[in-house]
Amino acid sequence: MGMIVPIQGKTEEECLETLQSLKENPYFPHIYAVELRYDLLERHVEPLSDFLRKSREIIGKKKLIFTIRTNRQGGAFPFGKSYFQENILAMESRVPDYIDLEVETGEEGRGSWKECIAMVQGLGGKVIASYHDFEKTPGLRECEEILNQLSSYSTDIVKIALMPRSKEDVLNLMLAGRRWKDRNPKRELISMSMGELGKASRVLHDLSGSSHSFVQVFSASAPGQWGIEDYMEVSKKLSEKKGLALLGFMGSGKSTLAPKIAERCGWQAYEMDQLLEEKFAMRIEEFFRKFGEERFRREEAKLLHSLSGKEHVLSPGGGVVLREENRKVLKEHFFSIYIKVSPETVLKRLAEGENVRPLLQGKMNVNDIGEMMRKRSAYYEEVADYILEGDGKSVSACVEEIYSVLLENGL
Repeated sequence: MGMIVPIQGKTEEECLETLQSLKENPYFPHIYAVELRYDLLERHVEPLSDFLRKSREIIGKKKLIFTIRTNRQGGAFPFGKSYFQENILAMESRVPDYIDLEVETGEEGRGSWKECIAMVQGLGGKVIASYHDFEKTPGLRECEEILNQLSSYSTDIVKIALMPRSKEDVLNLMLAGRRWKDRNPKRELISMSMGELGKASRVLHDLSGSSHSFVQVFSASAPGQWGIEDYMEVSKKLSEKKGLALLGFMGSGKSTLAPKIAERCGWQAYEMDQLLEEKFAMRIEEFFRKFGEERFRREEAKLLHSLSGKEHVLSPGGGVVLREENRKVLKEHFFSIYIKVSPETVLKRLAEGENVRPLLQGKMNVNDIGEMMRKRSAYYEEVADYILEGDGKSVSACVEEIYSVLLENGL
């Protein structure tokens, strides 16, 4: 789960000083994003665009969330026309990655929100459709309805934060989130019960379906936030995802990257095809000829199960995602990265190799490779926690990108 650190201060200068301190913090490489709570500034000395650009200079490539929390949902900014204007102004700077919007969950007044969302996205930004209640948690059905209303907007992330009054409240929100995530596997959810009663919900992301969690380094922006060190320790122990799986079509670079990433992490790297050949005492193409693909896939599935639940880097064959049981294992026990390359790249790399892969006999051309890749791409994307665009990147650049992603996701 990616960690988001809220940044707040009375002035722009105070916020920038806090950002600089965060950058110098040893946990900074593990942070996924920072959130600028613009509504908490008591004085505005410089133009918003300048403030945002200075913030970007400090945090570099880390994701930046721009948030104006209104007085309707526990913030300090008066809700009105200026709320929309300030959010659009922020996105016009082209600096924030995300704009957090407190969208309307009822049937009326949705037009203004849709227009604002479209303008932010038109400027290249992403939107978090958020809802907060610092007083209570409604029942399970209402929690589900709020999530449905939030997700009816075409935003990238849905966020819900509620104050529980009982343990049942915490469980209801987690169940609502889990059900929503199961119905919307490609969309991201941030879900949390606030306060001490709800602290567990912030780390049980496998149960709640939440993709990210807010943690505190200097001060909390909401009750119940974990300190970053404690959060990382607990979250890692609770997560079922222990290892890294590199996914992609044959020739995408999995075998090249796996040992280099393993060395960077201090882990062991396993090439599944190599392990299978050792078990078969023959090359995979020979096994295909003698016993067929179905038997090979059964053996591949057994090996994948045996390698689950451990800290290592796994390089499976390109067809490992074809079986539903394998996709389930990968989603539950591995942080999976899909290395996406073009058919032209695959053909070039495979043509330089010594052996033609069994499934490509007579199909060593861009059209046939492209067709096979298209059939598998949906499976890769279904399983992937992250997609790495591999074309045009050096091996070292890919390794550094993957390593940064692992740090930001607690591995």
